[in-house]
Amino acid sequence: MAERRGIAGQALYRAIAAGDHAAVRALQAAIYAPEIASRCDALARERSGSLALVAEIDGTIIGHVLLVPIEGPERALALAPHAVLAAWRDMQVGTELLRHALGAARASGWRSVFVFGQPGYYGRFGFTSRAADAAEVPCQGPRFLALELIDTALSGWAGPIAYPDTFLAMAGAARA
Repeated sequence: MAERRGIAGQALYRAIAAGDHAAVRALQAAIYAPEIASRCDALARERSGSLALVAEIDGTIIGHVLLVPIEGPERALALAPHAVLAAWRDMQVGTELLRHALGAARASGWRSVFVFGQPGYYGRFGFTSRAADAAEVPCQGPRFLALELIDTALSGWAGPIAYPDTFLAMAGAARA
């Protein structure tokens, strides 16, 4: 993915690099409970094919997003908890970071993305509960959303989605 600048040229959105992992763990720990940060890190390490991007300003990582492959529809991803430092949340960094991640997923040939989250927030990106209705998951409901990165990617598909165990443990810890 090519590096691109946003937010009036302040933030750099790029693929995560090997030297970023400690900063990403610290970012996740600052926003979520420590066990969520640990599980995000484990999830990124154990799932080949994951897409991870960061937002950086002046050499400091201020945001992170992770998309992990799941078993279900062809070429599907799950959006893990993404994080932006509080000082940057009202500046659209999270929005731009997620847009870059979805663009990278589309460019890499992924067909759909699933998330458990706020319909009002994720709806801005095209996620809907209707697109996720045919999926069989433990967290089915109005907050379980999907986005077709390729038109009709989920058309005619129905069945279970198998999330990685680490992902399910992370979701349980987030709700606790």
